[in-house]
Amino acid sequence: MKPDLAIYYRFWVTEFISKNELILLCFGVIILLLLVIMITISMSKNKRLKTLQQLNDVAEESNQLKNAFIANMTHEIRTPLNAIVGFTNILAETDNLSREERMIFLKEINDNKNFLVQMINDLLDFSKIEANTIEYNDGDVDVNALIEEICAVENAHPRPSGILLEFVEKLPQCRLMIDRVRFAQVVNNLVKNALKFTEQGSVRIGYRRLSNDNFYFYVADTGCGIDEESRRAIFERFVKMNYNIRGTGLGLSITKSIVEHYGGGIGVESKKGEGSTFYFTLPAGIEYKEYGKF
Repeated sequence: MKPDLAIYYRFWVTEFISKNELILLCFGVIILLLLVIMITISMSKNKRLKTLQQLNDVAEESNQLKNAFIANMTHEIRTPLNAIVGFTNILAETDNLSREERMIFLKEINDNKNFLVQMINDLLDFSKIEANTIEYNDGDVDVNALIEEICAVENAHPRPSGILLEFVEKLPQCRLMIDRVRFAQVVNNLVKNALKFTEQGSVRIGYRRLSNDNFYFYVADTGCGIDEESRRAIFERFVKMNYNIRGTGLGLSITKSIVEHYGGGIGVESKKGEGSTFYFTLPAGIEYKEYGKF
């Protein structure tokens, strides 16, 4: 480019920019905004795709758990039914059984009957929780008396391991305005779970008041313990830690729903091979303080 033309071109560009500075600035802002919008749309699309993938993964996992649950339930129902039918037929068709043998067979029939009843109750409770139709009939509950009653019932059934349920920590008195059946269900679920997985050592239950006046209940055992991955899923529905041990896989999920209904929380501290401590909290607001009426 010739020197005169170069000077003229630079002058013209400078003049154009000077006269149209505002327009160029607006144009630059528009371009910048368009870039921001395009980036935002791209990020939003990627986020939606990621969320959709996560939902698909959750749905697939839930479907797998449901299928495993149905398969497990088929086995769980068939096993006690076969036991009940088998032992009943033996009692009906055999005349020379000793009294001790009859008592053993009757105990097996009764134990399997109780398991079936518990399984049906869990399924009914689960369906009510899913449909949000579960009922709570709150009333004043003597916590110490209820836990002592649960301990007495559990300790009335001797176990090969000789383990007893120990009530090791409590307040001098404690009454809660809560559904007695549901509260007992929570405690029983945690107790039976601990006894089921503890072959030696101890199972201890207790409660205390926290610094914020909420109540902290716990069931501690010296059983097989739970690894970190299993702890994250243990309160989910359809989950069983050991499919060789009888159960629906719904007990802890139901327990969690009941505790959360009253504004509490639930959790577990455990290490594989070193036992577990299941705990739940209940708010101080449900305490029934009119002790003078009793």
